[in-house]
Amino acid sequence: MVDLVRECYARGDNRERSAVLRALPFLPGGAELVPLAVESCRSSVDTVFGAICCDNPFPADHFPEGSFCQMVIKALFTGTPVARIVGLRGRTTPELVRMAGDFASERRAAGRAIPDDLQLLLGPTPSRGET
Repeated sequence: MVDLVRECYARGDNRERSAVLRALPFLPGGAELVPLAVESCRSSVDTVFGAICCDNPFPADHFPEGSFCQMVIKALFTGTPVARIVGLRGRTTPELVRMAGDFASERRAAGRAIPDDLQLLLGPTPSRGET
C-alpha cells in the first residue's frame, strides 16, 4: 500500500498530489509515509502545501518536531492560515515559539508586515503606546 501511495504522489499532477496528501490520515502505514509528507512541505505549489498543512491531522500525529516547526514557519511565510494547522496548540514547543519570534524580528527589520496568525504562537502583541 505504501509503495502505491508513493507512486500515486510521484506520478500525479498537483490535484492528484493534493488528494493523496489529504488522504494520508486515513491510510495504513502512517510512519512509513512521513518522508513523503515531509517532502511535500517543500512544494512551492500552494494547493499541494495547503493539502498537507491545512485541516490535515497527519503532520500533528506523525511529523518529527523539526519538520512540524518548519511547516508552521513556511505557513507563516506563505500566508497559509496557521489557524488551520490541526494540533498546533499541542505541538507548539519552545523551539517553535523561538522560530516564530525570529521570523517576526526579521519581518520587522525588513519593514514587512507581521502576519496576524503569529499571535497564535506568540500571544497578543501590545499596541503602540502599551507596555
